[in-house]
Amino acid sequence: MCQNSITIQGKLAKHNGPAKVYLSYPDTSGIIFKITDSTSIINGQFSFILKNDLPPKVFLTVHRRSLNPLQQAEPDQLPVYLIFSNTSIQVLSNTDHIKEAVVIGSKNNSDYTSYLNLLKPLEKESQKLLTKFKMRGPNAIKDTTFMKDLRTQRDAQNKEFLDLALQFIRTNHDSYIALEILQSSLMQGLIDYRMAESELDKFSAELKTTKLGKQISKTITNSKIEPRGDGPRAGNR
Repeated sequence: MCQNSITIQGKLAKHNGPAKVYLSYPDTSGIIFKITDSTSIINGQFSFILKNDLPPKVFLTVHRRSLNPLQQAEPDQLPVYLIFSNTSIQVLSNTDHIKEAVVIGSKNNSDYTSYLNLLKPLEKESQKLLTKFKMRGPNAIKDTTFMKDLRTQRDAQNKEFLDLALQFIRTNHDSYIALEILQSSLMQGLIDYRMAESELDKFSAELKTTKLGKQISKTITNSKIEPRGDGPRAGNR
């Protein structure tokens, strides 16, 4: 579980110009994150000391004063997993961006990176599909043949994303990240409660008794009482 006290030390090797790092904690839902602290980046370095009631995960976001909001449309942000981590975590980036940092001292961050790397080839294909739609112009949506083909490709990609998610879950039943992916797949209706229950049973007792594990178990129980609709499901594989 999370420690009573954790120190996060960060370094952006190519930091240039005034900037601050904002620390965000989740609210009681665990879904919405709000800023709770901030610190300036000095000589490319920053640190936070977190104590008491530590959440499973926090977000670090870098804001550069030299950039206006439009220039930072995509936040320079990184999740840091505290659950089952060391008491000292290092966030090291060889660039000026925290989102490209390597997190040392948190197994779950290593798992998170592995999952992102697994998705990268498919993410590129997804971006190509989005570009194809944008290049068609404002009248694309009126072209029924074009849109039908686009939806077919999108549905195929969504299936591939789900297949990769299930692959990661089934090879990482000791990972909190896999548990997060399981919850996300269940909540989005990508898998039914039967599959979710089958996969949850394979996780360790330590993970099943986390707040997230209990939330998934509760969702499964509620689904048995009030079955959800027959929307798209992965079925039982």
